[in-house]
Amino acid sequence: MSVIRVYLLCLFFLFLVTVTTVTAVNPSLNDDVLGLIVFKADIKDPKGKLTSWNEDDESACGGSWVGVKCNPRSNRVVEVNLNGFSLSGRIGRGLQRLQFLRRLYLANNNLTGSINANIATIDNLRVLDLSNNNLSGVVPDDFFRQCGSMRVVSLARNRFSGNVPSSLSSCAAIATIDLSFNQFSGNVPKGIWSLSGLRSLDLSDNLLEGEVPEGVEAMKNLRSINLARNSFSGKIPDGFGSCLLLRSIDFGDNSFSGSVPSDLKELVLCGYFSLRANAFSGDVPDWIGEMKGLQSLDLSQNRFSGLVPNSLGNIWSLKTLNLSGNGFTGNLPESMANCTNLLALDVSQNSLSGNLPSWIFRSDLEKVMVVKNRMSGRAKSPLYSLTEASVQSFQVLDLSHNAFSGEITSALSGLSSLQVLNLSYNSLGGHIPAAISDLKTCSSLDLSYNKLNGSIPSEIGGAVSLKELSLENNFLIGKIPISIENCSSLKTL
Repeated sequence: MSVIRVYLLCLFFLFLVTVTTVTAVNPSLNDDVLGLIVFKADIKDPKGKLTSWNEDDESACGGSWVGVKCNPRSNRVVEVNLNGFSLSGRIGRGLQRLQFLRRLYLANNNLTGSINANIATIDNLRVLDLSNNNLSGVVPDDFFRQCGSMRVVSLARNRFSGNVPSSLSSCAAIATIDLSFNQFSGNVPKGIWSLSGLRSLDLSDNLLEGEVPEGVEAMKNLRSINLARNSFSGKIPDGFGSCLLLRSIDFGDNSFSGSVPSDLKELVLCGYFSLRANAFSGDVPDWIGEMKGLQSLDLSQNRFSGLVPNSLGNIWSLKTLNLSGNGFTGNLPESMANCTNLLALDVSQNSLSGNLPSWIFRSDLEKVMVVKNRMSGRAKSPLYSLTEASVQSFQVLDLSHNAFSGEITSALSGLSSLQVLNLSYNSLGGHIPAAISDLKTCSSLDLSYNKLNGSIPSEIGGAVSLKELSLENNFLIGKIPISIENCSSLKTL
């Protein structure tokens, strides 16, 4: 009898050892359930999106848990996507139990409080998207200390402050970093500028400062970089020209100075390039015409001077060109007639002179801004070339604050798509033409501060979309025609 008892005890002991070993190798599937329920307890869910999360379920992988995806082989949670669920509250400690989690999307909610440092300790986490919430505070400097698997990090559109964590530099496999629209300050950790796997870097709309260091050529895979609306300073270093896959560059609204690095001419795939609102100076280099993939070029509000380069005419793909707020002289080059895809042109607030180029009126331009220059031209007025154009696509035409003279002709009727026409502060004379009635879509018309004479034509009532009409400081006589009543949306006269 004692032998049988000893035998049974041995079997029971062996069973306990087996169960303990299996449990150690294969953690309870309830870890995922427990982690998600603990996370849910810290969250307010006004739309009841998470009602399917039931703590009595043995697994979160039955298919009923909204926003949860699992690996069918391991039966473990690999993705939590609660994007746009209108959730509020804090991100608690529960998520750290999801050790097989690869993708976490909590974007577009109203989550508050500081970021939970334990999230980044999930070994398999590849995507972390906390964007567009109300999170705040300092991101711990060692937050990304275990980021070997991390591919995408987005903390955009929150209220994070303090320095960008230096541990982010150790994320060797990371492809996307988006920290935009926060209150990060100080210098960017030097190691971030040499992450070779990085494809997209967005640090825009923060309080960052300092210079971009040498060595940026290490970012061989970079497709997009946005540093806009910070306080970066100094010269842009050579090296970005080696990032041959770059398609979008925005360095706007900083304090960069000096000249434009010449190696940027190698970026033939770049479609968007903005240096707006900095302190760049000197001539715009002629090699700019070698960036033949450009669709949008913004050099506005700098200290560029000299002539507008002829080589711009080589960028046939160009759709938007902004050179306003500089010190350009001379006239716009005739070579720009080759830019047949150009839709918007702004050369306001320069020192351009001469006649308005005729190619402007033979193009498909929708928006033309030539405000506050020294452009002149008499004979048939600045609109003389309208008679040469078969189709007019202009929606905005602003030639104000120049020295144009002559008369406004009936060719005005060619501007059938116009929404805004501003010819104020010139020296235009003669009568307002009856063709004004053809401006059916025009909502704002400003002819003030000229030398127009005669009466306001009754045909003004044909411009039925007018909301703003400015005719002051001319030599007009007579009464306002009763037909103006047809302009039922008119608010300013």
